[in-house]
Amino acid sequence: MALDTERKELLLGTLRKLGKEDFESFKFFTDLPQSVLNTDIPVDIAYELIRKHGENVLEETVKILKKIGNNNLAEILHNGMLKIKVADLAVHEDEDDDQIGRLKRDLQENLLSLYSFVPEGNTKRWEQQQSLADVYTELNVTYGADVSPDKRHEVLQMETCALTKKSIRPCDIFESADGKRRPIRTMLTVGFAGIGKTFLVRKFAMDWASGNTNQDVDFIFPFTFRELNMEKGKSFTLAKLIRLYVSESRRMSEETLNNIFDSLQKSGNRDYKTSRIKILFVLDGLDECNFKMDLKNEMKMDIDVKQAYPLEVLLAHLIKRNLLPCARLWITTRPATVRYIPSNLIDSRTEVRGFSDSQRLEYFRKRFPNDERVIQHIRKSRTIFIMCHMPIFCWISSTILQDHLDKGKVGDLPTTLTEMYTWIVFYHLEVWKERLKTEYSRYVKALAKLAFHHTMNKRQIFYEKDLEDSGFDYGQDAKHCGLFTEVFKEVRPLRRIQQGKMFQFVHLTIQEYLAALYVMMMCSHHKKNVLADSRWSLKGFLMPAKQKLITQVQLSALQKASESEGNLDLFLRFLFGLSLACNQELLGELLKAPQDCGQSKSDTVELIKKSIKQNTPEKNINLFYCLSELKDDSMLEQIEQELHSRNLSWRNMPNEMWSALAFFLLTSDEPMDWFDLKKYSASAYGLEMLLSVVKAFEKSVLTDCHLDKRSCHLLASVLSSSSNLRFLDLSHNDLLDEGVEILSKGLASRNCILQVLKLTKCKITKQGCTELAKAIKLNPSNLQELVLSENDLSDEGVTSLSKGLASQDCTLKVLDLSSCNITKRGCVSLAEAYKLNPFHLQEIWLWCNPIGEEGESILTEFSLRFPLRATFDPFRQDGF
Repeated sequence: MALDTERKELLLGTLRKLGKEDFESFKFFTDLPQSVLNTDIPVDIAYELIRKHGENVLEETVKILKKIGNNNLAEILHNGMLKIKVADLAVHEDEDDDQIGRLKRDLQENLLSLYSFVPEGNTKRWEQQQSLADVYTELNVTYGADVSPDKRHEVLQMETCALTKKSIRPCDIFESADGKRRPIRTMLTVGFAGIGKTFLVRKFAMDWASGNTNQDVDFIFPFTFRELNMEKGKSFTLAKLIRLYVSESRRMSEETLNNIFDSLQKSGNRDYKTSRIKILFVLDGLDECNFKMDLKNEMKMDIDVKQAYPLEVLLAHLIKRNLLPCARLWITTRPATVRYIPSNLIDSRTEVRGFSDSQRLEYFRKRFPNDERVIQHIRKSRTIFIMCHMPIFCWISSTILQDHLDKGKVGDLPTTLTEMYTWIVFYHLEVWKERLKTEYSRYVKALAKLAFHHTMNKRQIFYEKDLEDSGFDYGQDAKHCGLFTEVFKEVRPLRRIQQGKMFQFVHLTIQEYLAALYVMMMCSHHKKNVLADSRWSLKGFLMPAKQKLITQVQLSALQKASESEGNLDLFLRFLFGLSLACNQELLGELLKAPQDCGQSKSDTVELIKKSIKQNTPEKNINLFYCLSELKDDSMLEQIEQELHSRNLSWRNMPNEMWSALAFFLLTSDEPMDWFDLKKYSASAYGLEMLLSVVKAFEKSVLTDCHLDKRSCHLLASVLSSSSNLRFLDLSHNDLLDEGVEILSKGLASRNCILQVLKLTKCKITKQGCTELAKAIKLNPSNLQELVLSENDLSDEGVTSLSKGLASQDCTLKVLDLSSCNITKRGCVSLAEAYKLNPFHLQEIWLWCNPIGEEGESILTEFSLRFPLRATFDPFRQDGF
């Protein structure tokens, strides 16, 4: 080989350069046989050295040269060795790069074939697919998802969701929000069901496979949990799992993948940016995973990448960074599942937020270009407009609205969610009536039964056996049931070899509607309460047997919904909505109830109002939506009248009216830029009753409201939870250091997105500053303005606060310390903090502080060197 020849020539050339005496000395230290040492021919000595030392012959020659004192020749030989090694490495790297390039192109072709075409909506068969580029609609994707546990139903969360964050392009999803390009190993993307998470993954992968974006990535290996569920209980190597689900290329064999992964694992590199081979693993739909992964035990382990592990263990090691820590990982999930992943395993978060207000209106303008009445109707119904946040619901709504327009029923457009979904069922039954004739009730009941049982079990992915257990024969019935083909769809796997078929409803809300329909059908046709639970009767939850069956069903539903942590909120709305005569008439025989099974609207409304009296305002929000489904706005009209008349007596106002006020403020069509508690009740109790409103608004002003320690606990819970709050003014409340300490726990939460905090005249001292500094250190990336004016902070408090300001990640831009009793020493502390972090702080307000000319000059000096504006009282007298 050429490199072997180069080594021989280098060795022989070195020996020939030795003088006679050095050559004899050199032979003495070689420890060669005497018969060899008698020769004076360099070639013979070189040959024997190679036989003895093999590949290490040059290294040994350097050692001998140093022993005989010929350091000059030793250095020449050493430099020659380095040149050979560099050339050797270059050849191997070129060979590796060529191989990686070939494998990359092969994988890109593979993914293009999987991702380029998708079915549009659920109206096309797989052989009638559309180009993803044509079907994909731009989504709102934002940095910094709210990932704290939220027990509300996803639809309820959407109804209080702000859409003010700047959207990012799919290809930029791994960039840092603040532009600092922090190392991102694991990205978590959250979003509600049907909001577009999987489409986002497909778009990202297709753009890469097309060679358009993110070409620094060598390999993308996407997995979906809905498919991985089929391998539960099996063991795999990582390479075998990839071969099974992602790559069907012969080039990318298990042996090739094992060699690549083994070299990366043994390198010890934990940084994606510096990794020689850049790999992205995608785990789509963690919320659909039905096997357990131990992510809490974070003990570091030495993993053999060539060894097979049970699937749940293999994936857990990948997430916990024991397996290929230099590879990048992208996990998508619904918000409810986020709590199962320890926060320290996530480096960055993004959120898919569906359509913005303008995008959803644009959607309907394109669909109905010559009829502004549809736009007006969509905007008028808040619940329907919020649901159009999701692209799939825009498609559902437009289908129903188009049918009304075609039949000239514009004045009879659906105004509630229950009406909308009832029209979906009615519309498709009408279309297929001739073919189904009297058989349609069996099909609907089978689908509704499937929806009910799996809604109760929190499942959204089904298999053929699940259909059979519900009385639906997929092979035969699917050919005749038009409703099935419209509201239910087969989920196409990414891999081409599939064990069994997978299904899901086109959206979770359709599953929940059909589940409610099943309960009502069983009540009306079979006089059975399928929600009944024997343990409740023992606890006294159920009413006497003489009570109407429908009342017992509704009470059971209320109880189950209250225990479901929000999972059954929309199911409950549909159940009450289906008790309305207009919806029952539309469904005809499906819900034709016997005389003794019906219940008047007034009785149902009264039942809900009794429940409202027993709950807190936040828990009552969904019950008011239930009243909306019944088209009863009596409580809202009452609270609105009293607001206009200003005759409300806050101290004596009953709980249900507080709930009505909270719901009115949350759903009002009148634009409210900010919430001012003093307009309603300047008290700690008022805050407690209207906490859900504070949580929903981006800006809340709670000044001079006599807030106390409990108020701080409530606000801390808001800051550390899923909320929209970005501006909070607590000025002129005697919070004291104790209250600020409690509040700081919320500020320190990674979920806190507050940008402006005003604490003017809150009786804060040094201890309060210490707690604020701790919070800024723990969560430095959001707070931009902090107002602490008219508090006796003194120099000690400013010194404590400066420790938080010095944090490299602190993003605070404006700091107001007016009238805080600060002297020159405090200015020195601020200056030292600014030296450590000079990139963000832009304004410091120091009006009415005895800082003197020396203190002013200290900060003025920094103003000249950095973009810092220190503002002093122009009317300050010397010494004050």
